[in-house]
Amino acid sequence: MKNICFINGSLRGSEASSLSFINDMDGRFHDNVKSDIISVKAGVSTAYTEETFIKTAVADALIFTFPLFAYSLPGALMRFLEEYWKYIQLGNNYNKEARIYVIVNCGFPEPTINKEAVRIIKNFCTRLNLRWRFAICIASGPLIVKTKKVPFLDIKLKRAFNSIVNDVLVGNCENIHDVYIRPIIPKPIVLMIKKQFENKIKHRNETPN
Repeated sequence: MKNICFINGSLRGSEASSLSFINDMDGRFHDNVKSDIISVKAGVSTAYTEETFIKTAVADALIFTFPLFAYSLPGALMRFLEEYWKYIQLGNNYNKEARIYVIVNCGFPEPTINKEAVRIIKNFCTRLNLRWRFAICIASGPLIVKTKKVPFLDIKLKRAFNSIVNDVLVGNCENIHDVYIRPIIPKPIVLMIKKQFENKIKHRNETPN
């Protein structure tokens, strides 16, 4: 049985689009794998346990799922990668055959904006000689999550998620191109929903506890 490790790069907890994508992906493996979910932490004072890095090191596949932040990775995810790199540099063993996947979502209507973030993970794979496979780049992530139950709106996303499942279980060797997911909803409506979502988050952050 293969070990799958999901890295949740969002700090938004249960409200994170990234966590929704992880739960979707995890369910598609059914009982064919043993899976773990690691959530990144905020603040350098909160250390990762050795158990966390062991789960990462022994995994047959790592699936990084995160929101785009300033056209790059969230800072907490960058810190996780740095800490894992230090763990490996101390001489700890890790699975160099691990297959690496990325699911990155942004609030913009164009998924190609996620390319720079994907490149960073690819470079990380090169440093550790890991097996980069492919990325799923999602535009308007929060909107995609909210419309997942609407028939026919997420067919391409379902196919993309299933392609990761098949690649992990079958162990394909051929190169697979990154997948770009756009919402079917017209761009002006996407931008309006994006603005409303940002205002909601801003209001929540400004409201005293």
